[in-house]
Amino acid sequence: MRKIFIIVALISCTSFFLQCSSLKSADAKTYAEHGPVGKTGLVAASVITSAGYLPFKAVYAVLGGVTSGLTYSVTAGKEAEAAHRIATRAFTGDWYIHPNILMSHEVLNFNGPDDVSP
Repeated sequence: MRKIFIIVALISCTSFFLQCSSLKSADAKTYAEHGPVGKTGLVAASVITSAGYLPFKAVYAVLGGVTSGLTYSVTAGKEAEAAHRIATRAFTGDWYIHPNILMSHEVLNFNGPDDVSP
């Protein structure tokens, strides 16, 4: 039994390293370049990953809104620009994971833009 395990492990490792050594850099297709089956799989993966991502983004947005409101009220409106920057960064950004993000053609933008002007 132990010999069989060792043989299977050696064959698995050998095939893994042979496969990895022959890999070449390839450009992945964008979402638009996939066929109907590929698009269906990408949309399903997008929905599943977005279901896990959305609660974190929602909590971040709520906390950003509270922080923005506190900044505005504590400074009596004198730091309205800072409150605006906080709110904009909290509420903008990606609210779902697009299939192109899964294909590494776009970058996930959790926060909003860095340069926010009122």
